[in-house]
Amino acid sequence: MNIQGTYTNKGLALTAKTAAGACLRVTRVVGGSGHTPDIPNAAALPEIRQTLAVGEARCAGNTAVLPVTLAAVELGATYTLTELGVYAEDPDEGEILYCVYRLDEPMTIQAGSDTVLRFYLRQTVSKDGGARVRCSPAGLITESDCGPVRRKVLATGVPSRAVTIPASELQAYLNTLPRLLTEHHVITLSGTHSDVVSVKDFYGCGGLTFRADNLGDCVFTKDIKITNCSIPVCMQKIKWELDETASPYRYCILCERSAVYAEECSLNGHAKAGRGAEAAFNSSAVLVNCAFHDLESAVRTYFGGCVEVYGENLETDYSGNAVGIYLLKGGFVLLGNSIPDTLGGMYNEKNQVNAIMKDGKFI
Repeated sequence: MNIQGTYTNKGLALTAKTAAGACLRVTRVVGGSGHTPDIPNAAALPEIRQTLAVGEARCAGNTAVLPVTLAAVELGATYTLTELGVYAEDPDEGEILYCVYRLDEPMTIQAGSDTVLRFYLRQTVSKDGGARVRCSPAGLITESDCGPVRRKVLATGVPSRAVTIPASELQAYLNTLPRLLTEHHVITLSGTHSDVVSVKDFYGCGGLTFRADNLGDCVFTKDIKITNCSIPVCMQKIKWELDETASPYRYCILCERSAVYAEECSLNGHAKAGRGAEAAFNSSAVLVNCAFHDLESAVRTYFGGCVEVYGENLETDYSGNAVGIYLLKGGFVLLGNSIPDTLGGMYNEKNQVNAIMKDGKFI
């Protein structure tokens, strides 16, 4: 694809002013789908479709190269790009159509697509060198915009942020966080919370830790659900006491397409209703020194989920469960040597391809 630029008459007049020492100030660059007739006398592009982002001009001698970027992701309607219009500030006329660039091959710009086009528009701005071009800040990404992002990308460590909040405010706090986490948030919780907590779509080099100073300081009566997270999610000394609304489909910890680590937590059902920890859809859950009581099932896996249970717990930490381990369609469970085979349940249940291992052996 080639583009050919043509000055308007007002653009040529402005070029003469820049040759005399004036600064060329580009106010905007637009993309159009029309065909500008009589470019020398044109005052505007006839069919403007979008405004392009304008970068900082690079000047050498009497030539300036202006980088502009077209992005289709936020377009409201698809169009055919045929020409670009460069607008500039004339010290006497105000904003003028400075130059029109024609594409030798029109391009379809699909609204909402990931299409990004970069154009480098060359301008001759003076006869004797010392070119000066200044761009309007509209659509321009500045160093102040890029600086914080650059520092995070180039950081060699992951900082930690510690906060202490009531358990009832956990969801609101999570909702304020960016999905791209670049810090490890250590959240100390207290009190009782009676709604589902959703931890969803976090990614990056950061992480989340939910903790209590002592077991029983923080109690949840419904699920903590971790979904589509590529960051580590850790829990320490958190207690669940599922309430009377617990059903076979209520969980303490539900992990889907994510990874969770829980240590010294207590997972308690209600009259053998509710489930302890479940890992599904290639998730993993590592449970260390955790207790399981009065649950419909202590741990569950399906569709490639993996659960690991370790610790030096006494048999009394696993009691009153209907089913210890439930596996479905590719689930895998690893038990530490001191962990009871059925996690306090009457039996384990395996359906289709799955496995339970303990002490290096299948059980």
